[in-house]
Amino acid sequence: MQHIDDETLALLALGEDVLDDDARAHLASCAECADGAARLARVADAFDGADAPDELVEPSPAVWSAIHAELGLAEASADLTAPSAGPDAPAAGTSAVVVPLAPRRRRVWVPVAAASAALLVGVAGGVLWERREAEPPETTLASATLDPLPDWEGASGDARVEEQPDGRRQVVVTVDAPAPEGTYREVWLLAEDLSGLVSLGVLDGAEGRFDLPDGLDLAQFPVVDVSEEHFDGDPAHSGDSVVRGPLDV
Repeated sequence: MQHIDDETLALLALGEDVLDDDARAHLASCAECADGAARLARVADAFDGADAPDELVEPSPAVWSAIHAELGLAEASADLTAPSAGPDAPAAGTSAVVVPLAPRRRRVWVPVAAASAALLVGVAGGVLWERREAEPPETTLASATLDPLPDWEGASGDARVEEQPDGRRQVVVTVDAPAPEGTYREVWLLAEDLSGLVSLGVLDGAEGRFDLPDGLDLAQFPVVDVSEEHFDGDPAHSGDSVVRGPLDV
């Protein structure tokens, strides 16, 4: 299985349940993905439980004077915090009670939470970019243009063989053709004279990546073929090929 992608690791660090069984098994066995997930989890934990202050601090008269001066307002009275009228107004020289406004505090906290999430995503990108930069890129060994068979006019596709840094070879196949209901696509490697074939697996969607069996000689099976298959229990090639093309090996 491929390494878990950047977005999935970031969501996992934020507490989202985004892993299927295969991904969980990969995370448990892959040191690189586990390290990336642990780094991001530490960033997320740094913000977990953070909250805005429960109490607001009343500004001093000097602060109010500075605000008036900055805004060009009339010179402040001796007591800028006291109401101007009303039987319940505090006496001159006293300060009004500052009552925390919970809704406003939540509005202030929303941007902080959003900034924290943005920071986490940024860190996720940095960690995974660092990991990718440290890994040598895959090498393309061969490629092919997949042409439609007579019954599939208008279909198209392409294929390439990549060698990963660890030596694994993979075939990446892309197909553009409608899939009738009740059918599925299977990817094959064929002998040039069609005398033999090897199944690589089921193509789920428009693109798929398939590991090549160790020891398989592409010179003996240089033709990439994508077939239309039915759920009939027969593992053999249906004989209905959608697209096909030779690799330039």
